[in-house]
This record gives sequence, C-alpha cells and structure tokens, in this order.
Amino acid sequence: MKICPRCSELYSDDAAFCPSDGEGLKKSADPHLGRTLAARYRLIKRLGSGGMSVVYLARHVMIDRMSAIKILRQDLGMSPTHRERFLREARAVNRINHPNIVEITDFGETENLVYLVMEYVSGDSLMAHVKRGRFAWARAARVAQQIASALARAHQTGVVHRDLKPDNVLLVPRGDDEMVKLTDFGIAKVVDAPTLTFSEQLFGTPGYIAPEYVEGMPADGRADLYSLGVVLYEMLTGLLPYEARSQADILLAPLNGAPIPPAARVEGLTLPPDLESLVLRMLARHAHDRQRDAFEVTDALGDVLRRFGNTSRRPPVPSGPPSATLPEAGESRPTLIEAVPRVSAIPGSHHERMTANVEKLPTMNIASRWHAAIGEVDDAIGRARRRGDVKSADKAAALVAEARKLVANVERTSGTVGEHQGRVDRLEARGRAFRANLGHAIDELVHDRSRERVHAEAVRSRQGSLDGAIASGEREALVWESAALDEELERAEERERDLSFQIETLQRKLDEENEVFERELVEATGALEGTLSALRLLTSELVRLLDESAKLVSSEKRS
Repeated sequence: MKICPRCSELYSDDAAFCPSDGEGLKKSADPHLGRTLAARYRLIKRLGSGGMSVVYLARHVMIDRMSAIKILRQDLGMSPTHRERFLREARAVNRINHPNIVEITDFGETENLVYLVMEYVSGDSLMAHVKRGRFAWARAARVAQQIASALARAHQTGVVHRDLKPDNVLLVPRGDDEMVKLTDFGIAKVVDAPTLTFSEQLFGTPGYIAPEYVEGMPADGRADLYSLGVVLYEMLTGLLPYEARSQADILLAPLNGAPIPPAARVEGLTLPPDLESLVLRMLARHAHDRQRDAFEVTDALGDVLRRFGNTSRRPPVPSGPPSATLPEAGESRPTLIEAVPRVSAIPGSHHERMTANVEKLPTMNIASRWHAAIGEVDDAIGRARRRGDVKSADKAAALVAEARKLVANVERTSGTVGEHQGRVDRLEARGRAFRANLGHAIDELVHDRSRERVHAEAVRSRQGSLDGAIASGEREALVWESAALDEELERAEERERDLSFQIETLQRKLDEENEVFERELVEATGALEGTLSALRLLTSELVRLLDESAKLVSSEKRS
C-alpha cells in the first residue's frame, strides 16, 4: 500500500499521486495500515505508539465514524497475562462511563491482533499545552476539577488509574473553554478483579507516582490524588514538585522531603492561598494526610474558583447525564465498502477507470452503483463487437450476465448489513444512555456521602477537643455542646448508611443492565461481522467478474 503524506489516505501500489491534494504518494512500511479489523474498522493513520501498543485512526466502513484503535503488540499478544491486562482497560473504562473519560466502544481479537476501539478525540495532550507555557491558575483549577470528577467516578466504581500524567489527559476545545478527556487505563487496578502478575512491579511514571507505590505498599484512589496534585502543580509552575537530577532522584524525592511550594518555585507566581494549600495536601507523603477522596478535591477546587476566580467561566463539568450521542471528530468522507479488495489493473486503461472505484461504493446506493459499473462494461462490450472482436465480447457478456445475478444478492446482503449495523448503533446508544443516567445518579449519591463523611470527621474532631477540655475540668458548660455533637454525629452516620444503601442498590441495577447489554451487543456485533464477511465474498466475486470482462474487451488489449 501507498500513503499520502498530507491526508494519510491509502492507495494501491500502482498509484502515484493523491487525487485529493495532488501530493506524491509514499510506500507505507506499516503492515497494519489499510487493514480492516473485524470487517468494519479500516486503519487509515498511525496516531502514536507506546511500550505495549500502537494507536491508529480508523474509519468505520459502514457508518463513516472515526475511532481510535489501540492494538496490542503482537509479541505481547502471545502472553495471556498481557492480553488480559490489555483487555482489562476496556472492562475498566466501560465500568466507569464518564464524559471526562475517553469511551471504549468495542474490543476483541481478530487475525491474531488484540484491539480496543476508542472514542476519537481531536485534541492535544495536556503535556503539549504545558510545554507551551504555564497555565493561569484558574484554568489549571478548571482542568484539575474535571480530572478529579473523572477520578471520583472511577474510584467509586472500584477502578484506580495508576498512571495519571499530562500525557494521558487530552484537552478538547469547547467554545470559550475546554473539556478534559482522561485516557489510558492500561495499568488501571480494578479493585475486585484478580491481581495480575508481571515482571515489572512498579506501575506508573516517575515524578507522578505516589510514595506508597514506590515503597511497595498497598495503594487506593488517594494515590491517584497524589498524581493529580503533581499534574496541577506542573500546570501552575511548568515544573515537577521536586528538584532532581536523575530518574532515581525523581522517584525517591517524595520519600526524602516535602515538595517545594508552587509560589516559591516560580518567581512572581501569585496563587490563592487555598489553592496552594490544596495542592500541597494532595502531595502529602502519607495517603491518610491527603483528601479523603476525589469528590473532596472537586468541591475544594470549585470553592476556590467561586471565591477567587472569574465566575463567568465555569468548567464544563456536566451537571447531568451527557447526551447518548457523542460528537464525532475528523473529516466527513463518503461511506465506503472497504470489504472489497483492490484488484490489479492496467495503469491508465479503461479497465482501470471502471474498476478503480468499485471498492468505494456507498452502502446505500450499492445496487445502482454496481449496475452503473456493469453498464460501463456493457458499453465496452458494444465497442468490442463494433471493431470485430466478437469472441472476446461474447466471453465478456457471459461474465457480465453472472455479475448481474450477483448484484441482487449483494443488494439483499447490504440491506441486511444495514439492519445489523442499525441494531448495533441502537444498542450502543442505549448502553451510553443507561450508563450515563445511572452513573450520574450514583455520582450524586456518592458525592453526598463524601460530604457526610467530611462533616462527620469535623464533628469527631470537635468532639475530641471538647472531651479533653471536659476531662480536665475546664468549662463544664461544654458538656451540652458535646451532647449536641453526639446527636449530630449519629444523624450524619445514619445519613451515610442510607446513602450507602441507595448507592449499592443502584450499582447492582447498573451491573445487571450492563450484563444484559453486553450479551445483546456480542450477539449483534457477531451477526454484523458475519454478514459483512458474506458481503465481502460477494463483492470480491463481482470485482473478479468485472475485472475479467473489462480485460477481455479493453482497447489496450488489442494494441
């Protein structure tokens, strides 16, 4: 295959220039480009790569939707442990379903490749933005608040990211503001899933790893809060919280000293005092000294923005369930039937003009387009008869007659493909809708429970100080306040128990809905893939018949 260096469209080896922009084509060395995975995802551009996987831009062959496809390295795909770790990302993200987390819409294995299909987000990484310069504190707080909102949902569903860093955060322009998309849950920990064993025991990226990970201690969602503290610090200063000369120094610095306050790190940097103290608390050496959970961070950042920031610009953290239909990124192109293989052609011949676009037939007009292609061959047959090449014309006419019979089958099969694709689309929309609605309801309840727990802690703290004063004989009148605090603590604990019951009930309902949905989706996608394979066989035979008939009557053959 050849590729256009400007638009990244793929062409056959005998093509020289891109017809869209006139750019000279180059040979593609990537074996995956141009492939169609699971009969419907055509890989059209390489977006990036990491230690375990490569990410491609893909176009859905039926509905022209752009997606990002992450493919596990084939050598790692031979390892059951690495395959499970890779597919765990899909299960983790589908479990979360949050508008600030890149959605995974499909996953599977085909032709010895393990892959994830993700929402395609057209935006730069947070790291790319940080490299352009430090953020204004209000912008940094808005971005951090959205990340915290995503982490809050992840943690309450039992998923710890474990590799939060600017490279794994995308910023998408949204009018005058920007929306965060958190990605790469490749090493996420699913709390109630079996532990995977790897040779590499340290997860994460030096500089962003919580101290408890470095020490090999058990870690929970508060480790992600530490990483978020580093990310927020970096947005404010352009630097990491510790000065270090090597990777080892960066890794061990949190164990050996306190972080440098942001305002002391950058000359002339002025921050709201509450924001700086918030960052430093997130960077606390011990997890129990950090915020209780990501909801507390979300509330604290919102409070700083309300009191010190520009209230006319609010972060696009959703207050309700998002739309079931996500906007699609990327340029819109005609729907293609990518299942048809490109046939060899005589450069510049009439046969090439007739067959070059056969594999790009719009699905909805497939029968009329095939009949148009057959009509071109009929014209060529007529010209062959007029010049006296009756034998070739008769052979070509016989092939065209077979092709005409196949067109009816292709039309019926393409209609069935459309029905199956419609069912898959409806299921996916339904899945996004119920996950969003139930997820938002659970979010609200967990957020309320978080506030109750913070309130209860404050009551207990006040109780402790009063108990000490009463025991020492000071101000006996404080006994009445202590009794009132006992009653308030009892009410807070009762509210927390009630919220926990509601959360568990809704979570069970969400899990049950997910189980039914996933069974239906597997059935629907299986039917779609089977019908697409049948369509590929039919269209391949049609291409062969038209190819042979066109060669028989092409004028170049006679010269």
